[in-house]
Amino acid sequence: MGKNKNFIITVLLCLSTNAYSQTNELDSLLDLSLKELLNIKVSVASTKSETVIETPAIVSRYNRIDLEKMGITTLREMFNFIPGVIVQDSLPGWAAVQIRGIDETFNQKVLFLLDGVPYHQPSHSLIPMEGVPWESISHVEVIRGPGAVFYGTQASGGVFNVITKKDNGNNTASFKVGSNNLKESSAYFNKALTDDSAIYVAAEYRSEDGYNATYNQVFPNVGLISDEVTRYLDRKSGILRYNNQEFVLQLQAFSDTTVGINDGYSDENTLQPIILDTKGQLIHIENSWMTENTRTTLFSDYNYYTFDFQINNLFAPGVDALITKDNDGKNDYRFRFGGSLIYNINESLELAAGVEKETRSISFYRIYFLDSLDNPLGTSLEAGKVDEISAYTQLDYTFDKWRFLIGGRYTDNEKSGDKITPRAAIVYKFDKHQSVKALYSTGFNSPNPTQTNINLPGNVIGNESLTAEVVKTTDIAYSYSKSNILFVANIYMLEAEDFILRRFSDPVGAVSFFNEGSFKRKGAEIDFQMATSDSKLFVNLAYQKEGNTVVIDDPTAFNTPRLSLSIGASTDINDIHSIGSNISYIGARHNLDGYSVVNINYTARLSYFDIFAVVRNVFDVDILNSDNTSQDSNLVAHGEEGVNFQLGFKFHF
Repeated sequence: MGKNKNFIITVLLCLSTNAYSQTNELDSLLDLSLKELLNIKVSVASTKSETVIETPAIVSRYNRIDLEKMGITTLREMFNFIPGVIVQDSLPGWAAVQIRGIDETFNQKVLFLLDGVPYHQPSHSLIPMEGVPWESISHVEVIRGPGAVFYGTQASGGVFNVITKKDNGNNTASFKVGSNNLKESSAYFNKALTDDSAIYVAAEYRSEDGYNATYNQVFPNVGLISDEVTRYLDRKSGILRYNNQEFVLQLQAFSDTTVGINDGYSDENTLQPIILDTKGQLIHIENSWMTENTRTTLFSDYNYYTFDFQINNLFAPGVDALITKDNDGKNDYRFRFGGSLIYNINESLELAAGVEKETRSISFYRIYFLDSLDNPLGTSLEAGKVDEISAYTQLDYTFDKWRFLIGGRYTDNEKSGDKITPRAAIVYKFDKHQSVKALYSTGFNSPNPTQTNINLPGNVIGNESLTAEVVKTTDIAYSYSKSNILFVANIYMLEAEDFILRRFSDPVGAVSFFNEGSFKRKGAEIDFQMATSDSKLFVNLAYQKEGNTVVIDDPTAFNTPRLSLSIGASTDINDIHSIGSNISYIGARHNLDGYSVVNINYTARLSYFDIFAVVRNVFDVDILNSDNTSQDSNLVAHGEEGVNFQLGFKFHF
């Protein structure tokens, strides 16, 4: 393999050295200048775009192009680069998200936004981490903690916002091959129709044979059982967006197939490999009207999102099952509509208010023998609907160097009741380069139908008595932005009430769900970015005081690393060649040692196309993670195995 790697690098160098060596006309589109670094804008936590030192929340933003040059090649890796955020492979096969140690099997505690629009699966709360074409992504913004009054259920851990590209020109198409028979093609195209309207289209296809993961579990009656699972992936996704002045129509669709393993309690003394097929569609429409002092917005969106499981050995060794939704899951949808008003009372005082209603519908979820799909064996989840109505208001007042925000959100969920969640912030700007913030936010998260009503005897049983959980977060932050440096440091205290936990229960003989987490956590985070004319360096760090410790009132702390660190850097050797690397360190947790994964990227930027090569997991580290679905087993979640290579081309047109 070493000879092959040397040959590839030699070919790349020869191609780029003999290429047309003029300064690339696309440099201004692909690189943040020093001035732009200092004026990075975020919008996920406020009513308008504003700099990091001004925004009233703990927000990180990273551009895809910057991280790509450092060897990051997927959306989950982009989020994993954010301080306090860990995104890893889970046992069932999808990306498992942890924010400040807050996580849940199906990612019910993180709100995923696509261009500001909530997007998640109604019965289990899955999020579409594989549903956004790579070439369409501009940047990501992440709020750590419940964040803003604009977001309701599923934001108790944090908010992920994926912002797609909206720039005219800079159309791209990329093609990639790599280890494990990886094949990926992704493209983005936009065209201005008139001075006021434009259309944006993106699509992607990715497949890979996957890596092998060996799972070992000790069963009381038969001893050690091992099973090797190939974690392959097949996905398709597309986005279509139309803008006409303040009118927006956005369509998105995706499907993916992943492989994992079920760790649910079983009397059959055998492991249970699974195949998960997922598909989703999103339609969003909005229009805004503006006057001198106001902005009024009305919106509506429909989010169809369903999946099915094939579980091997579910009933006995060799007896497989399919758990699927009736009518192809057509009743698995979320329908949301509402509006907002932003009124500038004067130059110093702004009022924001909004209201929305959401209906969440789920299909019958039935169990079949895999070789006999005519008659269901039973129903694991009944069909149904639940309505949630919410409203928010916020006052934003600026006086000299001070900024004060106070507001709240009222949520009334048909099943889990109503709650008022307040939010307050104080921002003091010493000067135009630095500020200090004091922030308080509260998240209200209703249990989903799986947590309350799932019925899979011997495996998972719901708990109809569950109530909504509340997460309160207090942050103190210092932000600095001057010359070529952006620096944010914060400390926080997190307090959870009636936190929903998943664990094995002797009385029901299966995994169930309980409101038994009422705990406090403390931590600190650093987010550092620096740029020169030809290089960038990003460093972030997260520390959680209770991480990797046994806490009676906070059982999930044991699965949380005390320390995590990400470092990424890239440099342009000349007008053509650039190299970059990133390192991700996850500290010890759940009786597992910490590990560091290093990726390296080389790019040759030619006249109208790039050639890039990525070496992943350079030092062949074993990636073993605790899994938030593990209850009555000693299974761990395996990450990508061994040293991996990727080679690709990107065309600009």
